[in-house]
Parts: sequence; C-alpha cells; structure tokens
Amino acid sequence: MKAKLIIVLMLSTLASCKKDLMKEIRNEAWNNERAILQITFENQVGSATIQRDENQNGEITFMYNQTAGDAENIKIKELELSYGASSDILKDQILTFDDKQTAQIKVTSKSGQDRIWKISYIPFSDELVGTWQISTLSVYGGAWPEYGGAAAHPSMAERSWNWKPDGSGPLAEYDNTLTFSLEGITEEGDAYGKVVHDAGPDNKYANFIFVDDPDGAAVPIDVNSKYRKIPIGEGTWKRNSKQGTITFSSTSLVSTAKFIASSTLALDDYNNSIIIKDKAFEFELQPTFIWIDIYKDRERFVENAKKYWVQIKKISE
Repeated sequence: MKAKLIIVLMLSTLASCKKDLMKEIRNEAWNNERAILQITFENQVGSATIQRDENQNGEITFMYNQTAGDAENIKIKELELSYGASSDILKDQILTFDDKQTAQIKVTSKSGQDRIWKISYIPFSDELVGTWQISTLSVYGGAWPEYGGAAAHPSMAERSWNWKPDGSGPLAEYDNTLTFSLEGITEEGDAYGKVVHDAGPDNKYANFIFVDDPDGAAVPIDVNSKYRKIPIGEGTWKRNSKQGTITFSSTSLVSTAKFIASSTLALDDYNNSIIIKDKAFEFELQPTFIWIDIYKDRERFVENAKKYWVQIKKISE
C-alpha cells in the first residue's frame, strides 16, 4: 500500500513539472534572442556587414550610394529578426541618420530583453555614375610611323568622305548619351551597374561602314567590329579598380577600355598625339600590318587601326 502511494505521488509530481515546463515553453520566457539576421537599405551598395562586439552589442555597416540623394533618411527595404523578436523600426520605414552617418535600431526579444544595434554607412560613389554625352570619336592608326604611315584623327567624322553619305557614320554618335547607374560593388571593391546608350536628338546610332576609294569604286567595308565597343541601348559595366579599366557587356558584345582623364597623349616618336578634353574610354585595336598603301585612310581606319577613343563629357550627375 505504501509503495502504491509513493508511485502516485511521483506521477503527480512529474505531471506538475511537465505542466509548468509546457507553460514556460508556450510563454517563450526562454527566448532571449534579439538579433538582426538580415537588413537591406534603399540605395545600398553590396551587402551589409552584421556583427557583435565583445560585449554582445550589435553593429551593422553598409555602403550607401551617395549619388542617389538623401543620405539622412534612408528606407529599410528588408529586415529579418530572430524568431519572436520585434524592433522599433520596421521594414519599409525610414531610418534617420545623424551627421556622423550613424543611427540605431532597438530589437526586443520575446522575453523582453533589448539590444541596441548601431547602424552606420560608408558613403560610396563612382565618378562614372551619371549621364555623359559623346563629344567625339578619335582614332590612331597606320603602320610604319617612321615613314609617315601613321596618323591621329581627333574626330573620325571630320573625314566624312570615308563614311557612307547617309548620315550613318561616326557623326551620328556625337549627340548620343551614356547614362551609368550603380548596382553594387564586389568584394574586391569593383563597382558595377547598368549603362544606357541613348541615340540622342537625331535618334541615330553610328553604323561604321568605311568607304574605300571614294573617288573610284567606293567599296564599303564594315568596321563595326572595331568601333562598336559600347552597347546600343542597355548594357552593363564593371570597373576593374586595380587595372583602371571598364568592361562593357551586352548579349552581343564584350569590350574593355581604359577610363582616362583630360590629357595630351603622345602616341609615337613622330609627333602623333591625341588631346583628351574631358574624359574618354580608350580601346586597344589590333592592327593587321597588311600593307595596301600606308598613306591612305584605309590603312589608318581599317587594316591598321591601333587605338580608338570615345570621348565624353558629363552633363548630369
């Protein structure tokens, strides 16, 4: 009889403990988690860095595209917290930063414990971002400069007789614009984004058809493979900061250029040079060293073109 009483008391105690345990689980009194697992801001560049210091204080840093506008009031596009946690700022709300580019978010666990997360951003910009107008297209070409066979042409359009007379030559590009937008930055620090090549007021893109012997047979030669280096319409760009180059890509082409500043470029030892007035994309071309007539424009624009510049001037940020 005594043994049965002990068993009943044990079962009763076990049931009581089980009941209290389930109550605690249901109340989530155990849940002290108050972490920010993921966060994304409008006009953020790359991914945010989320970490805690030795005192378990939360710190978040991210890069902000400062060319996008108001850097004081930034919208939160995405916010993921620990299970059961809540915050004083929610997704799609505005977080206000001080003049030191810092702000804070308070995250509260289900159990009622708080953690203050310090948010700070690093302003990021790339001088390429904005809208540029193509001002001129320049070429250096011709083999054997020691014999006078090479020449620099500051404007391809000036030698209009080398191109089809329907207005589709290089001059068609001179009112075109290039608008660069920033989408992100790689772990190596290389910016990338979209580029929109607009046809400008004349609604024309150049069709690079060189006309050989304009006073004779006028044989057309398609040289778009040499000079169509920037995509028509929409494409992408990516900067290689170590090499100082920009790579353009689209479904139909990939090309890489140096992005160079205003300067006078000496091209050989025979007084050939090009003046870059503002900025330019410099493309290396591959000469064939086929000798037809070293003093003809065909040598300089077709067979033995060596360098090509798309000169640009910024018109808006």
